[in-house]
Amino acid sequence: MKFAAISDVHVKIAGDNAENLLLAFLRNPDVQSSDVIFLLGDIFDLMIGPHTQYFVRFQAYFDEIKKLIKSGKHICYVEGNHDFHIRELYRKFFLVNSELDASLFSMATHFEFFDGGKKIYLAHGDDIELNNPSYKLFKAVVTSPPLRYYANYLMPHFLIKGIGEYSAEKSRKRNNKRYSTEADLTPIKDNFRLSAEVFFKKHPCQMIVLGHSHVKDHYTSASGFEYVNNGYAQHTKTYISIENGDVSFKPV
Repeated sequence: MKFAAISDVHVKIAGDNAENLLLAFLRNPDVQSSDVIFLLGDIFDLMIGPHTQYFVRFQAYFDEIKKLIKSGKHICYVEGNHDFHIRELYRKFFLVNSELDASLFSMATHFEFFDGGKKIYLAHGDDIELNNPSYKLFKAVVTSPPLRYYANYLMPHFLIKGIGEYSAEKSRKRNNKRYSTEADLTPIKDNFRLSAEVFFKKHPCQMIVLGHSHVKDHYTSASGFEYVNNGYAQHTKTYISIENGDVSFKPV
């Protein structure tokens, strides 16, 4: 089998560099030749709740999803920490596009596949990450039932859009500064390798594919597994390709 995976694209507004990169990924002939396409969270910088305005704001993205499903491709989506409480959004998407086979679009906290004799675990990565208690608290709050209810039924779209537009420029400057020094990234890389090692002891598999860290890595453990992370897609401009159990980074 053949898989393609990307995460941490952080599309802020239609037509920005991140959306162009995401569309290039979805239109890539090599990606389109894959059996399964994985979107492993933080595809959008702020997408919360089931607001149908997203279908208009990000029409090009949803058009590509429609084309892929019509061609028989299976798409697997893992919510991240910037795009969450969106299951109802995709339920509406398939109601509006009733001609599509909804069984070809899956959402889960993680996915497990076997390929080339290897068990492959794919997730966003925040649930595996160690040594980040403040983030764990944040995630527990935003995924709690009261916040889920607010996001699905009470939170207005204009509020999300306004927050996203306000934070877009600050986020761009912060990320450009953050990823300019390799030494600053080493502790993050080491922590995610440690997180993968600890996870492997409880959930044995031959390959762990994650996002979230924004640090690109392909680590082969002495314990007998590979940990793979595509990093911050706008900087790496790559995606993860897995074919017959062999993994590689390919340009978008």
